[in-house]
Amino acid sequence: MPHYKLGKQPKKTDPRTFALSRYLTSAVPTPPLQVDYGKAVTSWGMLGNDTVGDCAWAGQAHADMLWVANAQQQQLAVTTAQVLHAYEVVTGYNPNDVQPDGSNPTDRGTALLDALNYWRKTGIDHQKITAFVEVDPKNTDHVKLALSLFGTLYVGVQLPDSVLPKGPDNLPAWTVAPDGSAANQPNPSNGHCVIYDEYDETGLTAVTWGTTVPVSWEFHAAYCDELYAMLSPNWFRNGTDPQGVDIATLTTDLQQVSH
Repeated sequence: MPHYKLGKQPKKTDPRTFALSRYLTSAVPTPPLQVDYGKAVTSWGMLGNDTVGDCAWAGQAHADMLWVANAQQQQLAVTTAQVLHAYEVVTGYNPNDVQPDGSNPTDRGTALLDALNYWRKTGIDHQKITAFVEVDPKNTDHVKLALSLFGTLYVGVQLPDSVLPKGPDNLPAWTVAPDGSAANQPNPSNGHCVIYDEYDETGLTAVTWGTTVPVSWEFHAAYCDELYAMLSPNWFRNGTDPQGVDIATLTTDLQQVSH
């Protein structure tokens, strides 16, 4: 698949990963009908995901860009080299280990949980998060709530073959659903990481491969196998916690099980 790579390893679980539902309080607001935070970003950038399976890291950089663009009205400059450095540090990817057939055995992709832990401890170009929680992808209200409050969501999908890119600038919309055909079945070999930057009643929008792709709610429910919301100082710049989320308890919990 030239020009487009995947790169999400199978979901890794850890009992210390907390669920968003654990921290919702009675003050939690009703999610707005629609949000669009991605419009503040002028250019997303491929960030290496056209040549290697660094989608988890491109997604991380895209989230950092979104937060800064909205909260600070500035475009965060993230380079491909910075993204690939994080990929190398965490996974052992070696760009020099290219075989005669052009393959690279060290280009194995990333478990999103490993990327999230690096994000909290180090971050790409020191853009760190302070916490992350898992969101139930089947709970549409929680998906909307988390996206509206936290600014973006970090998304793992198992893409069906039917929506894989057909070539340069030919990205099918993510609007199919399992229908019994092989082409529309979730394919574990097509693990991919994106971020969501907006939603409305018809669906969400994914940022991937330097551009955006519409995602129906049906597609999200069928193919998303892991979903996270991150607490970023770039988003909550004034120390204000997201409404209706018990961040104090989350912070205490994190201190008790610090990785």
